Amino acid sequence: MRISRFFSAFLAIFLSAALGACGAGADPEGAAADIQADFAAAGQVLFTADIRADYGDRVYDFGVSVSSDAAGGVMTVSEPEIIAGVTVRFSGEGTRLAFDGAEVFTGEILPEGLTPADAVPLLLRLWREGLVTEAVFEKLAGEECLAALFHVSDRVESRTWFSGNTGLPLRSEVYLDGRAVIGCDFYNFMLE
Repeated sequence: MRISRFFSAFLAIFLSAALGACGAGADPEGAAADIQADFAAAGQVLFTADIRADYGDRVYDFGVSVSSDAAGGVMTVSEPEIIAGVTVRFSGEGTRLAFDGAEVFTGEILPEGLTPADAVPLLLRLWREGLVTEAVFEKLAGEECLAALFHVSDRVESRTWFSGNTGLPLRSEVYLDGRAVIGCDFYNFMLE
């Protein structure tokens, strides 16, 4: 009987400590709400990312650096080298691609008109104010994370894995009818 009570008490303390380390206690929905509040309050969001767009019959990879605030932002392409320096400006009015003598195909990947250039502004909007339909604690590449699933439309969803240590995004995927069509891995992330 004493062993059973000791084991029960030990298990309760262990689970409380383990789940508490994930943020917002053991409540993934609360942790997701806290992360969204942090993004909504941030004056500036800075990061670099690797973006993969999968059209089914072809795949494109991009490296970008991003500077954004609540009104919009600028994404500068670093890879592929042939279009390095191309900038994408985004705001509530849409996305504009700016370049000097270079062209890149970023045609629509989703029926709603989303292109790889639109993925970052979409994710930033979701992180600030998107509808979270599921939030769970899980590991990504061995790191404890909060995985939040966002509703975009009837056919489109997005999942982001936020670091359990920092609350910052590590990876996002955008799904069309359950198939990942855009994947983003994030680096050098800062909220200011």
